[in-house]
Amino acid sequence: MTPGGPAPDRPDATVFALELRGVSKIYGSGDTAVTAVAQASTGLRAGEMVALLGPSGSGKSTLLLMAGLLEQPTRGEVRLRGLRASGPAPDIADLRAFRRSALGFVFQKPNLVPFLSALQNVQLALEIDDQPPAAARQRADELLRYLDVGHRRHNRPDQLSGGEQQRVAIARALANRPFLVLADEPTAALDSSRARQAMRLFRQLAHELRTTVLVVTHDHRSLDLFDRVLEMNDGHLEERALPPA
Repeated sequence: MTPGGPAPDRPDATVFALELRGVSKIYGSGDTAVTAVAQASTGLRAGEMVALLGPSGSGKSTLLLMAGLLEQPTRGEVRLRGLRASGPAPDIADLRAFRRSALGFVFQKPNLVPFLSALQNVQLALEIDDQPPAAARQRADELLRYLDVGHRRHNRPDQLSGGEQQRVAIARALANRPFLVLADEPTAALDSSRARQAMRLFRQLAHELRTTVLVVTHDHRSLDLFDRVLEMNDGHLEERALPPA
């Protein structure tokens, strides 16, 4: 069962879902300036699942924040589906509304509302975006069943396992059918078995729903599940060869 495509307006297959063009992020100025990301360029297409590796402090999270429109680059361009999303005159007029409706975020901790059920946590993400309650509930239920936690939809977070909580968080990230999902260390709090299950789930989302998925991870054990691997070192972004099958 596939809960609908990530977006009704299918883009040109030749256009990157996410494109970074010489993106840099510099904090401070003068002698105290710190370059977190230096002239990073890459492009991710629809349906790709891409890993972003690198040691702590290498710029991975900063890159993810810029890709998700939570930080603006100091230089360079971020483009989403061909639209310029950074700079003094972006093509996207309301970045906040675009981020809410077109992008999905998954973090290391699920950050679910503790007094709401799994279903209500996902439903809330839709109602905040002015979806009618009945439609939001139907969409939330559909996603939880797709992610194999439908039978737990009436349970609160403290009644769910760590893996189940993360699946609910993923369902919440997919609620508005984003074309791009950005995940920052989403398996760090999971054991190796559940971590691989979560990575398989991201692969399923990419390949079945044609959602582009960018995952910041330190877990090298699941790299075989990715289509591509990028690596950050001292703020510089490089393509890395996939591990042998």
